[in-house]
Amino acid sequence: MTIHTFKPDLPPPTISIGALGWLRANLFSSWINTLLTLVGLYLLWLIVPPVLEWAIFKADWTGETRADCSREGACWVFIQTRFGQFMYGFYPTELRWRVDAAAWLAIIGAAPLFLRQMPHKLRYGLGYLLVYPLLAYWLLHGGFLGLQTVPTSQWGGLMLTVVIAAVGIAGALPLGILLALGRRSDMPAIRVLCVTFIEFWRGVPLITVLFMSSVMLPLFLPEGMSLDKLCGQC
Repeated sequence: MTIHTFKPDLPPPTISIGALGWLRANLFSSWINTLLTLVGLYLLWLIVPPVLEWAIFKADWTGETRADCSREGACWVFIQTRFGQFMYGFYPTELRWRVDAAAWLAIIGAAPLFLRQMPHKLRYGLGYLLVYPLLAYWLLHGGFLGLQTVPTSQWGGLMLTVVIAAVGIAGALPLGILLALGRRSDMPAIRVLCVTFIEFWRGVPLITVLFMSSVMLPLFLPEGMSLDKLCGQC
């Protein structure tokens, strides 16, 4: 009787698995890929070290004015000094707590929506979308319930960017749905209006619209009349 001895399978070669295997399969699989990999590494060697030296190693981190910067590296002193303006624009310093409160209310209010076991999530979400914009407007703009009015001309920085983005996203979704439904309508007048609106805004770059609304439009207004660039109120 012949006895067959089965030997266990040998592991795959080291160069085909792990990090070495990934490098060989993706970066050195052929002479063209090898050449491109070497060229890419050379470009990284030319770019990354000088950038790190300018941005970190020779950068100026402490000071209060431009005179404190050596001009050999990045002047992070400017960022540190103007950080409040970057975040809040010209919003009054003593009232910036209102911006922080609006931001924290947005984060805390939206947090329950990410909980999988939260009951009545749909009702809460709809209520949040209805109540929070009113609270945010009251905090940021003021003018009633004891809060001082801060005109939109003093808004700026990251705060203004977030406000415009949030309002644009919240307003674009229902408007887009209505336009899409109107485009498929059987009523010719509604269909033509929706198609015209969609194709006009789709074919015009957004930067052109912003430039016309903020720079060119005020030139056509009567003398003595100013236009609020954020709210559109005269």
